[in-house]
Amino acid sequence: MAEVSSMIQAVDVLLGKGLSKREILTNVDNSHFPFDDEEVVMTFIDLQIECSSDEEFDKLAAYLYGFHLNQ
Repeated sequence: MAEVSSMIQAVDVLLGKGLSKREILTNVDNSHFPFDDEEVVMTFIDLQIECSSDEEFDKLAAYLYGFHLNQ
């Protein structure tokens, strides 16, 4: 992930749109997003790019749930 802040901004947009943490995690790796809101879909696409590796996906989960990663 080039910028952690990009991931945080994407998550904040999705949470602000009423999505749950579980919805974010389960949809971030989809190829089709079941949402009518174009901003939500575009934000998920951005989030997919940010979380393209396992390490970055782990950072997403850690951010959503407040876990501290041992690095």
